Amino acid sequence: MEKYVFYVKDEATKIFARSMLSKEEIKKLKQDGFKKYPLEFEAESKQEAIDKLNENTRDNMDALGGFSASVVFISIFAFIVFALIYLFN
Repeated sequence: MEKYVFYVKDEATKIFARSMLSKEEIKKLKQDGFKKYPLEFEAESKQEAIDKLNENTRDNMDALGGFSASVVFISIFAFIVFALIYLFN
């Protein structure tokens, strides 16, 4: 298996096998405005690495969605409690 790295710039993403990426190529990517994505994935192919990145992103978005739903629920609950306290005082 090979480790794959991702370089991102705005909407563009480039993927490379880490062992095939030279220091000069990394330097050129950085000069072109690309930044290394913080995660690397071990995979059999570029497509598998992309699939793992997408799965990781989906998992993060799902967790964030659950967190957001919890915050909304707590906010609504707090509003109801404060409204009831105001009404009964």
